Amino acid sequence: MKILTIHADFIEFESKKKAIKDAEEIPEKAGKKRIEECLVVFTAVEKRDESNIPGTVQQYLKEIKDIASQVKAVNIVLYPYAHLSSSLSAPKKAEEALKEAEKLLSADKSFKVTRAPFGWYKSFNISCKGHPLSELSREFTAEGRVGVGVSAGADIVQASSAPSLKREAKDEPFVLETKKLTEEEKLKLSATIVTAKAVKELYPNAEVGGIGFYHEQAYVDVAGVKLKPDDFPKLETQAQKIIGKASKFVLADKKAVLSSLQQQIKLDLGKEAVAYSLGNLTIIPPFKEPFVSSTNKISALKILNLSSVYWKNNSTNPQLTRIYGVAFDSAQKLDAYFKLQEEAENRSHLKIGKEQGLFVISELVGAGLPLLAPKGMIIRNELVKLLWELHQDKGYQQVWTPHIAKEILYKTSGHWDKFGDELFKVKGKVDDFILKPMNCPHHMQIFSSFNLSYKDMPVRYFEPATVYRDEKSGQLSGLIRVRSITQDDGHLFCRVSQIKAEVHTIVEIIHKFYSIIGMNKDYWVRLSVRGEDKTKYLGSDEVWNKAEEALEKAAKEMKLPYRRIMGEAAFYGPKLDFMFKDALGREWQLATIQCDFNLPERFDLSYANEKGEKERPVVIHRAITGALERFMAVMIEHYGGKFPLWLSPVQIKVVTVTDRNIPFAEKVLEQLKEQGFRAELDASAETIGKKVREAQLEKANYIITIGDKEVEKKTLAVRTRNGNVKFDVKLADFMKQLEEERKGRK
Repeated sequence: MKILTIHADFIEFESKKKAIKDAEEIPEKAGKKRIEECLVVFTAVEKRDESNIPGTVQQYLKEIKDIASQVKAVNIVLYPYAHLSSSLSAPKKAEEALKEAEKLLSADKSFKVTRAPFGWYKSFNISCKGHPLSELSREFTAEGRVGVGVSAGADIVQASSAPSLKREAKDEPFVLETKKLTEEEKLKLSATIVTAKAVKELYPNAEVGGIGFYHEQAYVDVAGVKLKPDDFPKLETQAQKIIGKASKFVLADKKAVLSSLQQQIKLDLGKEAVAYSLGNLTIIPPFKEPFVSSTNKISALKILNLSSVYWKNNSTNPQLTRIYGVAFDSAQKLDAYFKLQEEAENRSHLKIGKEQGLFVISELVGAGLPLLAPKGMIIRNELVKLLWELHQDKGYQQVWTPHIAKEILYKTSGHWDKFGDELFKVKGKVDDFILKPMNCPHHMQIFSSFNLSYKDMPVRYFEPATVYRDEKSGQLSGLIRVRSITQDDGHLFCRVSQIKAEVHTIVEIIHKFYSIIGMNKDYWVRLSVRGEDKTKYLGSDEVWNKAEEALEKAAKEMKLPYRRIMGEAAFYGPKLDFMFKDALGREWQLATIQCDFNLPERFDLSYANEKGEKERPVVIHRAITGALERFMAVMIEHYGGKFPLWLSPVQIKVVTVTDRNIPFAEKVLEQLKEQGFRAELDASAETIGKKVREAQLEKANYIITIGDKEVEKKTLAVRTRNGNVKFDVKLADFMKQLEEERKGRK
């Protein structure tokens, strides 16, 4: 048997139609079923289980109870899921096993059991909590776990003890955020405390935990109370009463903090802890000067969402309720916020990707592993083509590296310790491998295989390559956060004296690329350096100081709009992170330049200097888009699906008025395609109005309408995407215009 367990905020499922002839009978209109705060056990019964169904069921219950005890789950959902195995048992045997398991587990009064119907196609939505134990997979037979106590063939093998799947659970201590908050950020944090006070007034047993930011929202964690979205109006009404009293946020004596959660925050922050009071509520925030002076500065407050979190992000600690919200100093700004959210929803890359058929998310392939459809691949190829054009005359050479490598490569580089549980491990017949989480160790091996001298430096490699990291499913989203990440990666090996010139070249490429994309306005650069806890980083102080000084000097000389931010460096070196804004004003960290003295040391890289002696190179890691998947998501939303001609999957849509016009339309289409333009013909029997509307929904750059007049004159009626129409256009003139637009990437 194979199972995948998800600790979920909820699962909601609905039976659609029978998947097998002998599917169990359920009411015709069973409707949607929703189970809150549950452990979902996706289950596949296998052929090998048929010889001992009772024993397999007992082992099944043992595994469920083990995991449920670790995540403290009471509600159990048994969910048949055939996709987990390619060697399924007979349906009747599988149904028998699940029904018996439901019966036995229900008899244990510790659990509330729900079983999804067997043999049906079902649609489901699930919200994974995203903590370290929220996803666990196990494989077992009646004799015990496969790979621990039994083999895949169910033969007993000796094992001293079953390895625990549980990751080491540790408290994440509160750390004081040193950045200076904006007035808008202070307003939002103040509103979270007003919300927390409202909760306390309505539910006196509630206890207030930490506060913080999630994108443009702020949040507060509360314990001792169960809240639902239905409670939002009541909480907001109470919050408005508090705001109306014009209460002050004032400094308080830390000794006045009685709440156990606030006491723990105080201990974590130590001497940096500062207490504030709002009426009778006293808290210790992990921010400097986090609040406005009075609640009357909050003119508009809105609670947006709830989620469950573990105290200090430790799954062995109690769960708290996280309340998300926003606040502004005017009602007009709140209205503008919701309009922006509505616009963002309309521009969602998930929505546009589905409408235009750009990419596919498949349950069978897996979450975080998007599939690019032909039209999506056009966009990706055009981006890679542009990136290479910008590099090929700058001395870069293309390389290719495999998707896996032996474990020792990443133990040498430090990625083994850095990524830990995020590494995908591959078992070979002799060696153990890792699906590569980064390309740089591979590129180090290429460099080290050649006898190079100072005359060869710099050496520059370019490779758009896919890497893999086992991100938590609760964090995955469309193309924004994935498990297969295509980095437009580049590594150049140079001398210390060459750092400034190489950084200058990379910055030129970044400026050119984002100028073409249309995101080069109002950007800034984050000079990311080490934080105070130096144990998180590889290398000596001398090496780090040298690298940080080199990047900052380059940033100053190029007059980059940079800010020095502590604690944001990569584990092997400091970096320049370029922060760009999209059409909605949302900020994204995209391009990066990273200076690395550490990996050359770990891989013992060298070249011969002028004296014939070995000298260590510096490695500069650089990415222009960051990750192609994420960049595509940002770009889709930036353009709202209205791509410029050079990027557009469908550049020209040719539509006919009547069937008489089809032969001429086909000739026009053929000539457009011969010149390399991406054109499609709609010769369907629909009305011309409907065809044009559909072409507009597809966001084709140009719509060519061909009727009797166009056939007679051998001309075109050309409609632009914004609705302007020009008649009697000669095809040759139109293609000349298209070529100029395409070549110039206008």
